[in-house]
Amino acid sequence: MVDFASLSIPVVPYTPVCRPGIGIAVTSYRELLTWSSKEFLAAPHRVEFHQILLVDEGSGTFSLDSTRFEYGPGSLLWIRPNQVIQSAPQPDLKADLVMFTEAFPLRMNPFMAMLDDVLRPSHWRLREAERADLGRVLDLMRDEFRRVDQGLGEDILKHLLAVFLLAIDRICRLRRESDAPFDGHARVDLDNGWGELFLRFRQEVDRSYRTTRRVEDYAAAVNCTTRALARACRAVAGTTAKDLIDARVALEARRLLAHTRLPIAAVARQLGFTEVTNFTKFFIRRVDMTPGAFRRSHNAPIQPQRNAAQWL
Repeated sequence: MVDFASLSIPVVPYTPVCRPGIGIAVTSYRELLTWSSKEFLAAPHRVEFHQILLVDEGSGTFSLDSTRFEYGPGSLLWIRPNQVIQSAPQPDLKADLVMFTEAFPLRMNPFMAMLDDVLRPSHWRLREAERADLGRVLDLMRDEFRRVDQGLGEDILKHLLAVFLLAIDRICRLRRESDAPFDGHARVDLDNGWGELFLRFRQEVDRSYRTTRRVEDYAAAVNCTTRALARACRAVAGTTAKDLIDARVALEARRLLAHTRLPIAAVARQLGFTEVTNFTKFFIRRVDMTPGAFRRSHNAPIQPQRNAAQWL
């Protein structure tokens, strides 16, 4: 069995040069390019820390765990530890960058406990008001990060980071609620213990997604009914337990197809499928293409985009 964490993809440790000795860095993407080459950033790599990028100007192409998309002004990107990244920015990209270790954030409510959850959203196109709200908090973080520490700087940065992360979480929740069809039922109380149950469920999914995709098995593992698990998933993630289980399996399938040479049949067996045909049907349903077509589409790495301007 191939452990994704053991793949021969470079892993970048947290070693910021702008302010060593603290678990957060508030800087710019342009400064990041003074530490890493564009060629390295365009090749598959991973980081041991969180990166949040808020784009002000310019554009580029991005791949996160084999999902590719374009970004531009108003884009917000959240890269989590050990996700496979490739980036090809245009030379005019101007963006703020927040990097922090997994240990740096304050302990928050259960909804935010799994900041490294690879199933969380990673890319948003912000509305103008959302962009302004995050920008105000980011300005405070940047000012505090640059200030000479007189004894409280790290604590202040931890609290400002918590506000920043909660603001992002609020954007997700408000968008999900506005997109959800009204079904006449009262909204689930988010303070009714669903967060702790959801957290246990997500941890169990990461442990067991290779061996079972049955909701009943996960409900038994976290000692609850399937109905309670359904309510927790709906309250926290806005979707079903089955969808989250299948999303985790599909993510690992994409990773293995894009970044290993395992035969498709071996990938299927590793993810608990006894028949390749069942795996293929599952993959088409989740990714809208066959495993073979997906692998072929990801053979070539993202190339840095060039135009008439010179690289910075």
